Amino acid sequence: MNLDATTQPMIDPLIWHTFPDERDGIMPDEIWKCGPLVCTLLKNPVCRNGEQLVSIPYSMIVKRDGAIILAVSLEKEDLRALSYKLGISLKEMQEEYQTKGNFAELRGYVYSDDTREDLGIYDEDMDVQSIRIFFLETVCDTFDILSEPVQVTT
Repeated sequence: MNLDATTQPMIDPLIWHTFPDERDGIMPDEIWKCGPLVCTLLKNPVCRNGEQLVSIPYSMIVKRDGAIILAVSLEKEDLRALSYKLGISLKEMQEEYQTKGNFAELRGYVYSDDTREDLGIYDEDMDVQSIRIFFLETVCDTFDILSEPVQVTT
């Protein structure tokens, strides 16, 4: 996905059932400026629409002039919640996802105003530094920002 940071439309977060709530899990020491954009790292945010069909260990909300224009997220589908919502047995869901656990594999996603792009399985380290680097690189690549991100201090 390649977008323009100056013209990218804002996201209606309620169109995505798994969109992270930008007000939940804010890590105040993890706010970064990438060119004209402000990127805020979230830890364990809930889904904005109130349905918890996924577990979101980390997410990054990207704003321009206070409007959300992008989100990058690490997510695991909650097979128990999905089986209940879809009326399918948990065992069937586990067979479909080829797991014995209650969650699918951890995947990365990028949300824009009209696209939810699957970045594939995330198998890097789960420490904050590795996740921050992954998210900021994804944001800078998406908007073709060449300058280094700068941490916002309060």
